[in-house]
Amino acid sequence: MISSFIKTFRQIKDAKILKALIISTLLTLLSILLALTLGVALLDSILDTFSSTLQSWFGKGESWFRGIAQFMGGSVVLILSYFLFAGIHGAFVGIFIDDILDTIHQRHFPDVPWNNPPSFLTSCCFSARILLLTILLNVLASPILLIGWFIPPLGLSLQVILNGYLLGKEYGQLVEFRFPKENSLRPAPKYFYNGNIAAIIWIIPVINLIAPILLAGSVLHTRMNMES
Repeated sequence: MISSFIKTFRQIKDAKILKALIISTLLTLLSILLALTLGVALLDSILDTFSSTLQSWFGKGESWFRGIAQFMGGSVVLILSYFLFAGIHGAFVGIFIDDILDTIHQRHFPDVPWNNPPSFLTSCCFSARILLLTILLNVLASPILLIGWFIPPLGLSLQVILNGYLLGKEYGQLVEFRFPKENSLRPAPKYFYNGNIAAIIWIIPVINLIAPILLAGSVLHTRMNMES
């Protein structure tokens, strides 16, 4: 399995893969910036609504309270963005995953039967599914995750297992979609360990940007090894 990640890493420089990486990263950063801006603006609007009450409570200190509240609100959004980064970035890479898979397939498995990529709309729907499931599962698990982060190994392990299961399962479905039905495995593999390794890579700053591409490639290589 580790070799499948290494093989994919060696292919990062391919033009189609680099294009997918750059565009998905920019979209992810833009989404986080937009969420941060909207979150601070919403908080500011709420503070404006209760401005008179705050002035009666804090007097001249109202501006200090507003600044602290905005800072804390922005920090909460950044923390949530950190927890959700893997899913958000993975979802945007999912839009371009067929270019990535085609590039890897053409280089390593040109003789293996391969379906044409789905429509752009279908790819977007898959990506939206990953994003929504990531947000839902992380929100539901957030109390446990937050408690776990006071015990670093526990919080880190929970985050890796949660995102690893989700991303391995969803990327596995994206890969399985490209195989002819007669070559499909039943039941479809979950790629749990692929997802876990990718989730660990997602924790490492900068390197985490290539994690979804490494995951996509590793899942394809693993799937091909199941055929042999």
